[in-house]
Amino acid sequence: MNASNPIQIDGKQYDRYSLNLAISGKYLGDGSSDANVAMRLIPTRVENGEVLTADEAAIGIALGTLSGSDEATLQAVGAIQAALQSYISAKGL
Repeated sequence: MNASNPIQIDGKQYDRYSLNLAISGKYLGDGSSDANVAMRLIPTRVENGEVLTADEAAIGIALGTLSGSDEATLQAVGAIQAALQSYISAKGL
């Protein structure tokens, strides 16, 4: 993932993020859906063919519910869910 706002750590620019992502979708009793989201963005840079990460500067995001989430979060989760639905349909699952 490309960082929209690269960060400097020890005079070095980290312009990417390595990503750990988990989304657990669930249905509620009224038929609506919700999700739990856990994401970790690790500042990353590539120098002379070597991948360097700054694990100590990782950004963690954890949501137990989408209720009250901002629009950017809702759009991102919606896009991921739509892509997964397309995959499920394409595989005939």
